[in-house]
Amino acid sequence: MAGQYEFIRVLGYGSFGRTFLARDRATDRSVAVKLLDPRTAEDWKAFELFEREATVLRSLRHHGIPEVHALVHDEWQGARATFLVMEYIDGISLQRVIEEGRELDAPEVVSIFLEQLTILDYLHGRVPPILHRDIKPANIILRPNGQPALVDFGSVRRIVMGPDESGSTITGTYGYMPYEQYMGQATPASDLYALGATFLHLLTGRPPRHFMSKEGRIEVPPTLPGDGRMRALLVRLLLPSPAERFQSARDVRQALLSTTSVTVAGGRVRPRPGVTTPAPLLEPVPRAIKGDTARLLKEISPSALQLMDGSAKPADRAGLLDWLSLGFFSVLTVGVLPMVFVSMARARRRRLRLFLRAGLPTFAEITSIDIEKIAFDSTSARVSYEFVVDDVLHRDTDQIVPVIAARWRPGDHIQILYVPDRNYDSVIVA
Repeated sequence: MAGQYEFIRVLGYGSFGRTFLARDRATDRSVAVKLLDPRTAEDWKAFELFEREATVLRSLRHHGIPEVHALVHDEWQGARATFLVMEYIDGISLQRVIEEGRELDAPEVVSIFLEQLTILDYLHGRVPPILHRDIKPANIILRPNGQPALVDFGSVRRIVMGPDESGSTITGTYGYMPYEQYMGQATPASDLYALGATFLHLLTGRPPRHFMSKEGRIEVPPTLPGDGRMRALLVRLLLPSPAERFQSARDVRQALLSTTSVTVAGGRVRPRPGVTTPAPLLEPVPRAIKGDTARLLKEISPSALQLMDGSAKPADRAGLLDWLSLGFFSVLTVGVLPMVFVSMARARRRRLRLFLRAGLPTFAEITSIDIEKIAFDSTSARVSYEFVVDDVLHRDTDQIVPVIAARWRPGDHIQILYVPDRNYDSVIVA
């Protein structure tokens, strides 16, 4: 296609096209190519939805949403067709997890749930807000590293439409759609309803329609497998009236994180091959620096060598040449160089210990990342972010090793610990 994309196999079929796995010959990377075939499209609405998906996706930048590379018009089996070239999300869908009967650990389910909330917070926070309108297990993909992505934006809609757009189209999947969506009146609370139905399916292994009453209301079972905090959230997410549900993904996340234990970065919990292990649960404050908390402290505390070489990954080990270079510059600076970085590493570790003892966890949204010099031409990343506690917005910054900050972009959500008694001072623990 277009002399650049080589089709490999079909990934799936939609109502008006197909999605292929393809190879981009120019970059030698795998891509997903979504085809709108005019011969199978039922009416002009298919073209409108396809163009809307392309327009919306090209404006989004989030690690949990596939990136759009190109919109291409080319021949397909003798007719003009439109192709949407996107990032290929390699992994397994939650639908397949359910069908295979795989049991996810409770912390892993909470982690996936929280990540979906950060994605919806990003989408609903756009101006105007963006609705997915078809959240279900088949549209949540777990990457090989365990991170989930939200895919298939064919039903996406901006709440405020442009003057050239027509009225709402009723799209979605039975069982995951709230009543108001059938009436063409979807809101952010409608996406949250679909997310609640998705995780009810994941936790029980049964589709949400199995829990519907005669009145069409989903009744959450009295007990659910896994984390006990999830049931109360799902009950509220699945209320029939949108006014009675959580009104934002941020509200749901805050409700979950305000309980006695939450998931944060680090740790090793019952690993399975091919899946990044979920994070441990931090105990309520005050915490002792032992067990999972001590392991987390070790993982997020940079060493003096890491501070000296901001490009070194945590898994890299210093070689003979590194030690010889350190010795040479130590002699050259009369011991000042190692003393500076050892002091910086110790100061960072002391600060992290304070927050691991008394800090409360939450998620923050990155606003900017700046690289700055610290000593002897070494660099550090200054990450600025903001977070909300009790409906109050707080802003803060923290210094991170550049090789870690390089994985983030403004708009990404990261895990932090904050201390209210210290004027909401905070540190990054992602």
